[in-house]
Amino acid sequence: MRENFSSSSTQMFAHASHFNIHGGNFNTAQSMNITYADSPQVNVPPGYVEGMSHCPTSTLLFTGRETILKILEDYFIKDLVSKDTGRIKTLILHGLGGAGKTQCALEFARRFKKSFTGIYFITAESKDSIKASYYDIAIRNGSMPVQGWESGLRWLKTHETNWLIVMDNADDPQLSLGEFLLSCDHGNVIITSRNPDLMHIAVKSEEIKDMEPEDATQLLLKHAIRSHVTAADKKLAGIIAKELHYFALALVQAGGYINQHKCLSSYLDLLKSQQAELLRRDIAQSFDNYTMSIYSTWNLSWNKLEKSSKALLNICAYLHYERIPYALFQRAIENIEDLEPSESKNNAKKFLVKLATESMKWDIMKTNEIIYKIGSYSLLNVIQDGLFSFHPLVHKWIMGK
Repeated sequence: MRENFSSSSTQMFAHASHFNIHGGNFNTAQSMNITYADSPQVNVPPGYVEGMSHCPTSTLLFTGRETILKILEDYFIKDLVSKDTGRIKTLILHGLGGAGKTQCALEFARRFKKSFTGIYFITAESKDSIKASYYDIAIRNGSMPVQGWESGLRWLKTHETNWLIVMDNADDPQLSLGEFLLSCDHGNVIITSRNPDLMHIAVKSEEIKDMEPEDATQLLLKHAIRSHVTAADKKLAGIIAKELHYFALALVQAGGYINQHKCLSSYLDLLKSQQAELLRRDIAQSFDNYTMSIYSTWNLSWNKLEKSSKALLNICAYLHYERIPYALFQRAIENIEDLEPSESKNNAKKFLVKLATESMKWDIMKTNEIIYKIGSYSLLNVIQDGLFSFHPLVHKWIMGK
């Protein structure tokens, strides 16, 4: 006997995974695509999780960053007379991994959530995660029929309301983010990334740098001491914060260690003698579920670099971290043959050939390309033509490689 089902009646089986049929055999498949006569096939993106586009809130211990929050407020909330009025507003927050980009974006969304008709969170680590997030936006808003991730994109384009998207961790330089950005005259987008080159796809960009000294001290104390803070505690915390160059994740990591071991008074000596070991340790407990250490965070970038980029960083570990001239490598290429034969000379030449032409003349284009690739992860900053610098903590991390 052959049964005919209408499209409405088959919906009862849309999410079924197991069938028991008495008196007969039934072969099941792990997954299936269902196509109705009156509707197109539904393509669920890999990695999709229901509700993944819900925007999380910032950490309970969020501290400071009033300057950047004011910039975000002025651009997205108060700026009603600029040439961007009536157009989609897109802003890039870029900086080192662990600088606090995501937390700044989430705190802004928390403070001003009543100013937006909806706030959506897009995990921008890969094409699949972006597509899955857009798909969830379509599902959440009842976009029917949902055919795939493009349905979320179309919903945002056609609903001319004041929504906000936080597109987080768009760090991969190989990812063409532009194809996932909306082209419309409404809405707001904040992108967080280690890649400063993304500033070219946004009207406005801001670098998240080290914290203000007072804010950094307060952040350290919030994580280190949950009870009464004395004047002596605050003074010592200020010294530790300065030693960590007021870098957000390093402060959180230090505070967690101090709280765990109750060692505020001895932490400074420990930091000076075993900084690499301390900053390598992942965080056991975290208010924002980010448990990676500062070194683990930067190792993610290191693992994506080519050998030539890693070689340049290893050489820079022996230099001062500020104002390193490109010309340094030019002079090395020009004078390498004047040295006596040795293993050190041979090792140096293996790297220098990557910056030179076939006739061993310095090639500025090759040098620019290597430095650009390292800079795309914010591991160095080109401060002016022919000069670049490292964050002091990054430089110490490289020294341990």
